[in-house]
Amino acid sequence: MSHVSRLFMLLSLVAFTASMSPSTLFAFDEPMMSIKTGDITGVYYAAGSAVSKMHNRKLKEYNLRLIAEAAEGSISNIFDVANGLAEFGIAQANALYYAKHGEEDWQGTPQSNLRSVLGLYTEAFTVIAAVDAKINSLTDLAGKRLNIGELGSADSLQSLRILNSVGLDPEKDLTISEKPTYEASELLQQGGIDAYFYTVGHPNLAVKEASHGDRKIMLVTPEQEFVDAFLGQKEYLVERIIRVDYYTEIANKEPVRTLGLKAILFCNANTDEDVVYNMVKEVFENFELFKKQHPAFAQLTPEKLTTRLIVPLHPGAERYFKEAGLLH
Repeated sequence: MSHVSRLFMLLSLVAFTASMSPSTLFAFDEPMMSIKTGDITGVYYAAGSAVSKMHNRKLKEYNLRLIAEAAEGSISNIFDVANGLAEFGIAQANALYYAKHGEEDWQGTPQSNLRSVLGLYTEAFTVIAAVDAKINSLTDLAGKRLNIGELGSADSLQSLRILNSVGLDPEKDLTISEKPTYEASELLQQGGIDAYFYTVGHPNLAVKEASHGDRKIMLVTPEQEFVDAFLGQKEYLVERIIRVDYYTEIANKEPVRTLGLKAILFCNANTDEDVVYNMVKEVFENFELFKKQHPAFAQLTPEKLTTRLIVPLHPGAERYFKEAGLLH
């Protein structure tokens, strides 16, 4: 089956799933709560599924089933949780920062009812480029065709800020495409673009699939002075090293140092304290099993799950962290 066919089937499944009512889709006896994630091929969905799996091991005791629900990603998830349309969501740290401070999509309307639960893996700002486009740094993107993600998405917002920071005017210096990120690898292999921005956890299946086309790809290493300048400017940015041993077909042979954004599991401030407590408890008490659910979780530590969470900690998570000696 071709990559296009597989993608079409996946998208059809997501669309079909989204169109179904909860009572039709989930015929379970116990009450349910959902974790809004991302595309079913991405790490958000894997993370939501992993958290649900740990919790649901004690389904009879808690009489509550957690469900990982495919969704549009950070911004959509924040809106849904803030408005009470979902109990939990996963979002990039920068999107939560904007919501907290009333910036970007929440301009002038800061969201005060968001609470953090767990800081998950760290996503890396990644530039995937065709080798034949000769893009060896961010400034080499000048004159190229670049996909930055859908208009208004967290990827798009971060991409535009980064382009401006290296002196590139998106309207004058590049040909910008705003296709969904899941379409970008196909566009690159078809010659429609030269590179695309993708803020994502590694290793990543979509990046690996992109490397198996006829067009050889590479991960662009950002200028190190750019990375150093950004680190420390915003509380949501961290250093991230992308290991390349998982991507055996790409041109890179050395790790790529770049900027990172933590993916954070969050909820509404009104979410039941015991539900959050039990969720966090099961992740920590099954921590080694949790880390095995996806390669992107392999480097997680208890400290990483409990720090740099951007929005205030939910009382249920705080109670467990204190009991476990992770907070004082």
